[in-house]
Parts: sequence; C-alpha cells; structure tokens
Amino acid sequence: MARYLAGRAVNLTHTFLDDETALTPETVTVTVTRAGATTATTTGAATRAGDVYTYSAGMLAEGVYLVRWDGGATAVDLVPVEVTGGPLFTITELRDSDDELTAQRFGTAQVRNVRDVVESEFQRITGRSFTPRTAFLAAADTPSPGGLLPFYDVRSVAVVGGVDAGSVLPVDRLGQFAYAPEIPADATGVEVAYGFTTTPPGIRRVGMLYARWLLMAERSGIPDRATSFQPADGGTYTLSTPGRAGAETGIPDVDAVLKGYRPDIINSVGVA
Repeated sequence: MARYLAGRAVNLTHTFLDDETALTPETVTVTVTRAGATTATTTGAATRAGDVYTYSAGMLAEGVYLVRWDGGATAVDLVPVEVTGGPLFTITELRDSDDELTAQRFGTAQVRNVRDVVESEFQRITGRSFTPRTAFLAAADTPSPGGLLPFYDVRSVAVVGGVDAGSVLPVDRLGQFAYAPEIPADATGVEVAYGFTTTPPGIRRVGMLYARWLLMAERSGIPDRATSFQPADGGTYTLSTPGRAGAETGIPDVDAVLKGYRPDIINSVGVA
C-alpha cells in the first residue's frame, strides 16, 4: 500500500495494466474515500501523460483511503493508499548516511518504496508502528469493552458514524496495550490513532541501516540463499539468516534493537 505524508498535498499516480499491457481510457474519474466513510473525500478528473494518470487529492488527514480509478468501459481499479503522520526517516537523511546512495544510482521512487518496506517490516516484527498511523475498525471487528485493541501505542479512539460521530472515547492503557472502550450502538466503527509520534533515534538508525542493506543487497556478491561464505583469504563465516536462530532481518544490529521493542511476554502470548 502506497504511503503519503499528512500535511502535504497527496499527488496520486496510476497506470491501468492488463498483465503487461497498459490500458489508456480516454477519460478517468478519480474518487477518494476514507475508510469507513460513506461519502467521498474528494473526486475529480485525472490528467493523462502517456499511460500514466495523475490526480491531486489535496491534503488528506492521517488514515487509510480507497482510491477508485474509473476508466469507464476500459478499466476500473480500486487502490488503497495510506496517509501517515511522518516517515521513519527522510530520504535526505538516508542519502546523507552513505555516499553510495546517490539519486543517480537509486531514484526517489525506489528509495521511497524501500522505506515503506522497512516501516512495514518493523511493524510486522514488533507489532508496533514507529510512525503515527490511523486505522478504521468496523463495529463488528471492534473487541468487546475491556478487550485488547489490535494496535499498540494507541493515541486516541474516535467514533465513526451515528450521532456521536467524531467524538473521542476515553481509553484505558497499560504500557503499550490499550483496552477497547464501549462504542455507541449506532456507530459504524471507530478510528484508532496509534504509533509513536516521534521515531525513536535507535529505530531511525537501524531503519536506515536496513534500508541501505535492501538497496545494496543485489550488489553484495553473496548468493541470496547463502548461510555461510568463504572469502578468498580463507576461513568460513556464518551469516545471520532471517528465520533462523531468532533472526528477523538477518542483520544482528537491527534485530537486537527491534527485539527491545517486543517484550518476551508478547512472544509467549501471541498478541499482535
């Protein structure tokens, strides 16, 4: 899912594909709807350059949206996108961390995609978001009052739908855990704002380390499936391998920092 930053104009791009064939509808209407909403946030005509269509959705609040690219009888695509409260690190910070990460070698789109991968992987590994995010939970998916919300580091819970729409509910917390509040009977769901408001310095550092590794992996000269290697000057080195001996990313420094944000009790009870 593509990610954009809150407080910035969200400029959407799209290409209609039928496998490897690009489709080019004459006119395309774009509709952006916030998750859980029944009315569109914005809608309008896309502009076209070749087989790429663009649409400026303006500034969107933090949350998840469904974008409908309607090319009429030619093609219709539904694409989810997310607006977050900030990045794990900026692209400028990443480039400044290594002279090899020039724009000529690694374009902005490629680096942004890798950053999205790092953010998603860090959340998968720890269960926690190190950037501010907002998710919609339908009423049927919301735990009963007193049950644990399926997000750590909850910042607020707001009602969606019904006469109390937009109102913020009181939330009881215990460390990074949060308990589900009672929601109004006529609500369609809740929006849960969660995640760190400021990225911890250690997470930013190892996030850039992991991103550099992902960008450079194909140039390392070590086969993807290798678990050890022998340099020309002799000796054998065992590689830290994702999925083995508790390694997640395969980079010991990164895995050690992430482990500190996932207490052992979470591993034992399987909460995520």
